[in-house]
Amino acid sequence: MWQVLFHIPIFKDRFPPDGIPIHGFGVMLFVTFLVCVWVLGRLAMKWGTRLPKERVQDLVIVVFLSGLVGARITYMIQYRVPFSQFVRIWEGGIVLYGGIITGMLAFLLFYRWVLKPAGVSMWKLADASAPALALGIALGRVGCFLNGCCYGHIADEGAPAIGFPLLTCPARDVVVDRQGYQTPTGFTVRSGDDDIRSVVDRVEPESAAEKAGLRPGDKIVGVNGQPNVGVLLVSGPDAALEAASRIAREQGATVTEEDAGAGGKHVKIVVEDSARFHSLNVTLKSQLLLAARVLSEDTFSNLINAWPRGRQELELEVDRAGQRLTVGPFIPRTLGLHPTQVYESISMLLLAAFLVFYYPFRHHDGQVITLFIFCYAIHRFLNESLRNDTEIVGIPQLRMTLSQNISILMILFAIGLEVGLRAWNRRKTRLA
Repeated sequence: MWQVLFHIPIFKDRFPPDGIPIHGFGVMLFVTFLVCVWVLGRLAMKWGTRLPKERVQDLVIVVFLSGLVGARITYMIQYRVPFSQFVRIWEGGIVLYGGIITGMLAFLLFYRWVLKPAGVSMWKLADASAPALALGIALGRVGCFLNGCCYGHIADEGAPAIGFPLLTCPARDVVVDRQGYQTPTGFTVRSGDDDIRSVVDRVEPESAAEKAGLRPGDKIVGVNGQPNVGVLLVSGPDAALEAASRIAREQGATVTEEDAGAGGKHVKIVVEDSARFHSLNVTLKSQLLLAARVLSEDTFSNLINAWPRGRQELELEVDRAGQRLTVGPFIPRTLGLHPTQVYESISMLLLAAFLVFYYPFRHHDGQVITLFIFCYAIHRFLNESLRNDTEIVGIPQLRMTLSQNISILMILFAIGLEVGLRAWNRRKTRLA
């Protein structure tokens, strides 16, 4: 998993601390676009679609962008993501079936208004699109793997498994927050004697933290190069946040305002001195009673709860019986999960090759795209049974995900399309 491939060291004030991040998922979308343009252009020319060269890129752009929009909207509806986050598509968060459906509609409209007047054969073009689509899905799932999304269930012993970097992996939402299979770091903490800095309570055996040398009783005095100090998070209406900022600055604390996502904004107050931290905590809670929510933690807990995207390593400075030690850096990892992204990439590469080799043996034009729809629906139904990030929808007794329900419909659609194309070709042959 490699969410951020590198940073462009510009605009560091807007993209702190390293500059503009280049996301692996976004790069793979760009690579997918280029490869699909090239493959479709070659097959369209070779298979006699009469598609003009200058229209290949236009077609892919229309289908690609329409598919991305449909895939993103489907994801946001399914997972109830605020539409204010629509444009953050480079970070992942798409449902492929939504993209396939809207992409097919865009293909039909583009053909009707642009390609049909130019004499392009629709079914030959659809057949040429099928291997390109399969290859595009294969490459797109590489982007999912780099992003860590579309992950599978915890793998049984002996099955293929991958442990993703836990702190930045989307799987953390399930294996830590929802199901509690593991901690986010490989160890638990408790409050120290000064009630400001976390102290290591238990360390998971064989975890990256234990292998790095972390021990129970270690007081965390630094994390990823930052001193571990007291942090107060104040959330509430603007008036309460302004009051909290004023009180904190009067007592010499450092104040920053941060975006809290769907919850609006909050004020982050950093206090290094233990006595001042407790005094300010009491003051804020008493003066902002019922007006705002005040949460007390330390830098370590704050960083773990709001971990920066793309960063994987955790480095701690600890106090062990009066001795300062550096532990790490180490990368906490998930339990072994089924790499369903890899399964789909391999499956789609094989399907793309099969479709190309099958083309000379097709019964009629349109059969290759029909095979793609049919084979992908079967694969997706089976692969979805290994996924662990999707909810059950539809008839509860069947326990199928949204994509599995759509897979059933796509299989029926492919069968109906094949029957219809065969009947249409028989009729055309009789009339000839």
